[in-house]
Parts: sequence; C-alpha cells; structure tokens
Amino acid sequence: MTDFVHEPYKTIHIRDIIKLSLDDLISMISSLEAANAYWADGVLFVSFTIAESDDLGKKEIEGETYLDKIVFCKYDKYTKTAKSSTNLEINVLNVQKSHLHRDLIVWLKKQPSWNE
Repeated sequence: MTDFVHEPYKTIHIRDIIKLSLDDLISMISSLEAANAYWADGVLFVSFTIAESDDLGKKEIEGETYLDKIVFCKYDKYTKTAKSSTNLEINVLNVQKSHLHRDLIVWLKKQPSWNE
C-alpha cells in the first residue's frame, strides 16, 4: 500500500506585498487568464509564484518556496464573486479551511502594508 505524508512548507519567502483597492484588485485579476481571487479571514488576495528553476525545485523538496508577490485588499465577508464599481466581476474561492492560507493571513495582518 502507498504511504501518504502531508509535509507543509517550512518556509515561504514573499518578495513583495501590495495592498490595492477592491476595484484595482478586481481589475488586475480580471485581466489575467483563468485567474481567481482567494478569500480567508477578511482578506481577498492573489499570489504570484517565481518562475521555476532547478534550484527552486530543490528548495521545494526541502520545504521552502518563493512567491514573487501577494496582492490583497480587505474584504470582510466571503462572497462567491466580487464586483467592482465598473461592474467587472471575478470568481472568489474560499480557502478559509486551509491552515496554510489562514497562517498567511495572520502573518499578512502583522505587516506594515496592512495598515497603509
């Protein structure tokens, strides 16, 4: 029988954190092909990875990963879609049950950009 092992990341390096208005976040996401926003604990966000390489692949195996940026806005309640003032609409995925994403949001709320 196959053994399954859950191994969470030990470290996630984030190069940039960008806080936008809801309209700007929706506009940015709607311009991406097949992109969704994520919601957890009062935050609407999207993350962007760094291009894969052999070195990054080795770090992934060791439990480290790198994100180019996290782009977010405060968004109190989960909704299946989010709409801008110009009627652009995006899908929103509720990742509240993900320990990884909840930990990310706890960390994000402690960053200086949260209160900007």
